[in-house]
Amino acid sequence: MTVIATGLATATASRTAGYTHAAAWIVGLTVAWGATPEVGDAHARIAAAYADRPVQAIAQALLVHGVAAASLVVVGSGLLGWARRTGNATARFAGWAGTAAAALASVQLVLELIAVLGADPASPGRTGALFEAVQRVDGVKMFALAALAAAACAASRHGSLLRRWEAVTGWALAATITASGIGYLLLSTALAPMAFVSLPLLLVWIATLGAALGRRS
Repeated sequence: MTVIATGLATATASRTAGYTHAAAWIVGLTVAWGATPEVGDAHARIAAAYADRPVQAIAQALLVHGVAAASLVVVGSGLLGWARRTGNATARFAGWAGTAAAALASVQLVLELIAVLGADPASPGRTGALFEAVQRVDGVKMFALAALAAAACAASRHGSLLRRWEAVTGWALAATITASGIGYLLLSTALAPMAFVSLPLLLVWIATLGAALGRRS
């Protein structure tokens, strides 16, 4: 009975975390829509945006770099648990990649909170530099998410974890988020917009992965 209860709790946690990850991103983007700076903005624009709408910026940071990251830890833990049960080393790598992505999101949260709370339009250099650091860390995080998606799909050959359409979505995510990761790492206004493609794929796929782990727990 204890084993069954533990399995049900793990299944519920993974499924809930996948959905929570998507919800946190959607709400976070909604509350700060048009109020936060973008890659390529001048330092003065960045500092002014944070100084004018600090509550919205902080709310977004807490949701997309805090709540979403915590949800990703749970999904990563679910993958690690599945890897232990099946002896799948590729799934283990995927789980650790997800955990690394969550850790990088936590770094982003700290840097962004410092940037917002210290924003001064009269002296925008520090705030602008912190914002750019957040974006570069985001690029590295995207590489970790690409590794998560590719490894989870590779670990799921023959439908052992993901269904065919779920694996296809995962491979598409790995490709697009790698491109957007390069854009954010280099602060490239040409490649960064790839996030408009990779982010929806990410939200759908993490929710799908959590549900898949729920089925297999």
